[in-house]
Amino acid sequence: MPTNVPPQYREAEERFRQAETVQVKIATLQEMISIMPKHKGTDHLKGQLRGRLSRLMAELDGPSRGPGGGRTEPFSMPKEGAGRATLVGPTNAGKSLLLGKALTTQEPVNGMLPYKDIYIQLVDTPPISNPRVQGQLYGLLRNTDVFVVTVDLTMDAVAQVREVFSQLEQWDFRLLASDEEPGQESPWLAKPTILLGNKADVDGALDQFQELEREFGSRYTVVMASAEEGVGLDELGHEIFEALKVIRVYTKSPRQKLEEFERRDPVVLAIGSTIAEAAEQVHKDFGRTLKYAVLWGQSGKFEAQRVGRGHELTDEDIVELHI
Repeated sequence: MPTNVPPQYREAEERFRQAETVQVKIATLQEMISIMPKHKGTDHLKGQLRGRLSRLMAELDGPSRGPGGGRTEPFSMPKEGAGRATLVGPTNAGKSLLLGKALTTQEPVNGMLPYKDIYIQLVDTPPISNPRVQGQLYGLLRNTDVFVVTVDLTMDAVAQVREVFSQLEQWDFRLLASDEEPGQESPWLAKPTILLGNKADVDGALDQFQELEREFGSRYTVVMASAEEGVGLDELGHEIFEALKVIRVYTKSPRQKLEEFERRDPVVLAIGSTIAEAAEQVHKDFGRTLKYAVLWGQSGKFEAQRVGRGHELTDEDIVELHI
């Protein structure tokens, strides 16, 4: 049975043949598997690719632990909150302390960063330079929404950023500047990137932060923080929210008066989402049965405007769904 793979698959296949590192081979194999059409004609090829991928992952992970070495996979964790931001950086940069856990990270650590009335998933990771975890870490990085490159302001911060950038680029990740769009080619490898200088409470930190801003501030958002003192986390939350390119939409019952309504528990949607998409997020059947909505907010021309399914929403809009 013919496979009938699309042109994007052939392009990824060619990049796999030309790849010089194990990391890039893994990246392109995973891309090929995700692009491949799902039908019986591709089952055998997909099995071959998965087998090749497993061997490359094992090559990165090092020698097998042997019988009885199995355990749960800490690098596979569900996405939560408004989006996932992953802390990437060298050892002792203070990433774990940002999550309130003073320890050396050997496995991903999951936490939630509050921002206004939502939560953003914040994941700490082992150093990307550690070859023992690279194969497993790649999948987690690929499934993140935003990279937060975290460095120690008591040391050469610029050199640390360059080293992390180099490691991520070996995996074919494209680190997006603050005003850069991902584009259509391999969007799962294009990540909005924020630079976080940690340990702002230590002498000399300001000098290193200014060096970071001089070197990278024209392209990337640079935030100064102290995990020890809890400083800079509000700014970090704001910058991650902006990088996620999402909006908060609040739903109101038709039986509730506007003056009694409290903005809380918003629906989180991508920028550019419509009334129909908000309705489907509330309940999968609402997107199909929605007749119209009543709107309060910046996207409307006036308060209590009646809008249709295709109306585009903005942050902090209030909608009353009529099914």
